[in-house]
Amino acid sequence: MDQEKIHSLLEKYLNGTCSQQEKESIDAWFESDRHRDRVLTKGKAMELEEEILTHVKNRLSLPTGQRNRRRSLWFSTGIAASILLLLGGLIFFTMHHRNREQDKQPTAKLFTFHTEPGQKAKLRLPDSSIVWLNGNTAIRYDQKFTGATRAIYLDSGEAFFEVHPHPRKPFIVHTAELQTQVLGTSFNIQVKDHRNQYILSINTGKVNLIHSQHKLPNTLLSAGQEFSYHYNKDTYKIQPIQPGNEHAWIYNELVFQNASWKKVVAQLETWYGIRIHLNLQKGRHETFTARFEDPTLESVLKALQKINRFRYTINKKEVHISN
Repeated sequence: MDQEKIHSLLEKYLNGTCSQQEKESIDAWFESDRHRDRVLTKGKAMELEEEILTHVKNRLSLPTGQRNRRRSLWFSTGIAASILLLLGGLIFFTMHHRNREQDKQPTAKLFTFHTEPGQKAKLRLPDSSIVWLNGNTAIRYDQKFTGATRAIYLDSGEAFFEVHPHPRKPFIVHTAELQTQVLGTSFNIQVKDHRNQYILSINTGKVNLIHSQHKLPNTLLSAGQEFSYHYNKDTYKIQPIQPGNEHAWIYNELVFQNASWKKVVAQLETWYGIRIHLNLQKGRHETFTARFEDPTLESVLKALQKINRFRYTINKKEVHISN
């Protein structure tokens, strides 16, 4: 088995496409006592690779000339030798991969939930806190909250949290760069990948906001405040809001408050699971203020037409707006 095939198997393992037998063999090796406590650094990975290669070469009784070739790995066709090489290569490949991702990914096995575009969901968390998920939202958490904190990972989309108080166990929502820490309160978070933006709106209580790389000062926010942050620019803004509007969507109320065309489009795409093509020749800076209760897409568009003039066509999941 040559090195190209080995790396192909490793890729299959990391992508979750290898067979159950391959996965069990790899997991058994990686989770063995011999390697469990290794620090996942490049140096340790190289040291471990040397150790494994030495062990493999001794097992296979390779000729001396081949033993001196550190990167040339040639094995007999025996199954044991092939599996041993696969597992040995995995340590370097997986350690390198885990070293890059260890600061981003939680180590515990997490429950994952994802809503489709146009779908909403309500989840009760292990501590009796409640989270509502808007369309196209992904969230992860430990179903037992076994750690020192109640950690939630909001990977994308929008969620509204009603947090059950627990003074000795902070509730922390992790996003790409920001940690939102509370004891007992309610707040709304939007993570807009296409806009590289994070928006936090406080409904009740207080929230402490921490940047994982300390690019921003720790910020304490109270009810009636909204914090918006642009990842690319490392800029943020705090402004007052009317509590309640930011999470009206959980009651099937669609609210626009001095909303730009960009915000109107983003909300409608999330709400109805559609794609909107905006082709405006004028009026790009127009804003909309309106409230709808459990509306249809066409009823919203017709009502918005009365605020600012435009034309629209609906073709299944595609909407074209122009003027």
